[in-house]
Amino acid sequence: MRAGELRKRVAIQSVGSAVDSYGDLSRLWSTDATVWAAIDPVSGSETNIASELTGIITHKIKVRYRAGLTAENRLTYDSRTFEVVSSRNWQERGIFLELLCKEVTT
Repeated sequence: MRAGELRKRVAIQSVGSAVDSYGDLSRLWSTDATVWAAIDPVSGSETNIASELTGIITHKIKVRYRAGLTAENRLTYDSRTFEVVSSRNWQERGIFLELLCKEVTT
């Protein structure tokens, strides 16, 4: 993969928790870094989630290698959010990561 193919600016986020004013734990996402990426759609489907028809679109997202980027992270691009399903070190060379992600739309 050529670095010039990384044209989208995405934010890498990790989850944390905080106690709200009612004493309940709530999940908070914070941005760890903003990096260049290539976003390629792979497939799409529709499913019923909570009695609502929901579209599920999968994407392959490539970024420069970054240690610690796992399925516990998510990526955001514009108003879209991508949940990381798996992360693989492209060609095992520590140059690029190939992330298989899921974008859920309603």
